[in-house]
Amino acid sequence: MTYEQVVQNLESLSIMPKTMPGLEKLKKALSHKNWYQSLDPQKIITVAGTNGKGTTCAALETLLISAGQKVGLYTSPHLISTTERIRSNGQNISQENFIKLYLENEKLIRTYELTHFESLTLMAADYFFSQQNLDFAIFEVGLGGTYDATNVFPNGLSIITALGMDHQNILGNTIQEIASNKFGIIKKNSVVVHHVLPEETQELFQATLEKADSRSVAACKWTLKVEHKNSLPIWFIDTQYGIAEINIPGARACENIATALTAFEVLGFNPQKHLSCLKQIKWQGRMQMISLPEINCPVFLSGDHNPQGVQSLIDLLKYYKWQTLHLVVGVGQDKDAENIFSQLLQLPRHKLYLTVTPFKGRALSDYSKQVKEHSTAQNENLIELLKSIQAKADDMILVTGSLYLVGEVLKSK
Repeated sequence: MTYEQVVQNLESLSIMPKTMPGLEKLKKALSHKNWYQSLDPQKIITVAGTNGKGTTCAALETLLISAGQKVGLYTSPHLISTTERIRSNGQNISQENFIKLYLENEKLIRTYELTHFESLTLMAADYFFSQQNLDFAIFEVGLGGTYDATNVFPNGLSIITALGMDHQNILGNTIQEIASNKFGIIKKNSVVVHHVLPEETQELFQATLEKADSRSVAACKWTLKVEHKNSLPIWFIDTQYGIAEINIPGARACENIATALTAFEVLGFNPQKHLSCLKQIKWQGRMQMISLPEINCPVFLSGDHNPQGVQSLIDLLKYYKWQTLHLVVGVGQDKDAENIFSQLLQLPRHKLYLTVTPFKGRALSDYSKQVKEHSTAQNENLIELLKSIQAKADDMILVTGSLYLVGEVLKSK
């Protein structure tokens, strides 16, 4: 079986749940693994939140590798290749190992009718715990926390990143309902490292900690420092551990990296000794600058897909300069498009271009009348749309609204 066939088989499975997912099917599949009952919680880290999970995971992975640890990382979604979701010591799983893992687990996937995400979670765990002899395994929650597939594993450390409104159709319509689901990753006798949490979730958080007999550690305080070189910003984080250059931009990156530094210290390491590695974090699609043929201005990719993420993007853009900002936007069907566009359309000197995301994309006809009338051009084909933009050298093109759009651009390079 080829890699392409394996991916096709996996993608033929149910992708996004229509209701709250459960854990029973995956637990039954895992019961066939001789390593599952003997997992050491102290080697497992689970990361939940609305925004910042991926960056926090990647920063912690980078720090642990710098400290000589062997680290597995499971994240979602992928941008170009499904193999991006399963990393060992910073390297994506090879296609050969991915095929082998699928074939070894295909019968369990079929028997228990696992979803796409459950199948990949099973495969990642099998790779980490039966083949890799890891010091730590980091699992990024896919959706929510309590009933997410990653929550079948014990953990000694959980991390809660920024909380906001997203996936309300599944997680609930209030920040308390959403937080309740995210806090479901907190296990008995564990440690929780967390971003600043919304005030209205504090009582729930404390009750969750008490019930689990666990303790919390707030992420260290930080300051963002910015220098400019050739009109582009260079980013630094200043914390109690010292000042370090970072290669992911802005205040939102600082918040996530500060959380990773705190978790790193909780795990028993000295962050001061490893600050230099923070400019080597491998995480694409967060205000990532690329160049494209036939386009003579910088192109930035930023996969912000909910109002909270878009607000942090707008804060970030204050450090950039442009004559005209060409906003190329596609928003998923289940996302808060009205709120996203109400923020983006306030940006100065911009032109709007509408497109469709390759997964769960909102049709062009489904954008509001106001947004369509405001747009300069519309095209379902993202690459064709990009090539049609008449940009000058001192302009900026920004692709945003969905991580899947970011992946489409990167695939086309």
